[in-house]
Amino acid sequence: MGREDILLKEYLQDARRYADLWNGGLFRGKQMIKAEELEDVSPSLIHTGKGIITEKHRDVVMKQNCGGQRFALFVVENQKTVDYGMPARVMQEEAMEYGRQMKIIRKRNEEADERYRKEGGELVYRNAGDRMYRFKESDRLFPVVTLVVYWGEGGWSGPENLHGMIDFGADNDLGAKLRKLVPEYPLHFLDLSKFRHFEHFRTELRPFLELYSMRNRKQEFIEYVEKNERCRSMDEESWHIFGEITRSRHIQKILKSKMQEKRGGEEMCRAMDEWYNDAIEEGKAKGKIEGKAEGKAEGKAEALIDLLEEYGRVTRRLKKLIQNQKDMDVLKRWCKLAAKVNSIREFEEAMRNSLV
Repeated sequence: MGREDILLKEYLQDARRYADLWNGGLFRGKQMIKAEELEDVSPSLIHTGKGIITEKHRDVVMKQNCGGQRFALFVVENQKTVDYGMPARVMQEEAMEYGRQMKIIRKRNEEADERYRKEGGELVYRNAGDRMYRFKESDRLFPVVTLVVYWGEGGWSGPENLHGMIDFGADNDLGAKLRKLVPEYPLHFLDLSKFRHFEHFRTELRPFLELYSMRNRKQEFIEYVEKNERCRSMDEESWHIFGEITRSRHIQKILKSKMQEKRGGEEMCRAMDEWYNDAIEEGKAKGKIEGKAEGKAEGKAEALIDLLEEYGRVTRRLKKLIQNQKDMDVLKRWCKLAAKVNSIREFEEAMRNSLV
């Protein structure tokens, strides 16, 4: 989605909208997730092992913290084109997240066991399995859930679960048994080309998504804008993002100003006509990708900081130094250094040497 993808990610990082996206899109309007319980999590995942670094970028990630009693990680992947490998991609990302959690737990257990050996106190490992794998019987991971939001045309045509990607062979007894043995791993979808229960949303996402669903139906779009008060109360950011993802200059310049001034009638119809004509010309054109490189650098910097935080607290000075670096080659080199060192101090020394 290019530039509009970056803006859409930023738009959905608002905790109110993010909670509403899940409650309305997946929980049928039930308020299962509260905005005040959400906090941002780095969208980057890094796995290191045997000199190999694997990095994955998700779109928007937030952690739900229910008073310290329960945690859950909610991931959104925006798609405007069909990814026919989506089930395997989501499965891999979720597996990497569970691996990251296990790494943190193992490190915590090792530190606790080291204190126990030096100072005494409560026994950490109670059996051979605990000690061998550094993951105790009582240790628990918090759940990871991914929602695929499809913004494209014509409905999602790709596989909706892992079975849709797998060739089980001939339709015989073995194929049937294999199908039962392999987990189905279904995806969770919000397909905006088909979804119609917009009453489930409570924030400005309701008119935003409803308008998006009728973006190619001119008369219906105009009538909605003219008659719907929810549409007139949409904030400036929502109109700006809407204009970007529909790739229409007129809807940004004209429609937004008309909505702010709350004008309607004939003037609004003219604005809609200009928007619609503009959408026909631009709707299928490729979006501009200015800012894409900068967005990649920011993502790489955040991934590096996330990796370093596994060694301890990253100082504000170091964070700023990393975030200000826009050279992708330098950031990639620093990521490789971070995977090899054993402490933040060791990384800082190696990083300074790499700049000499």
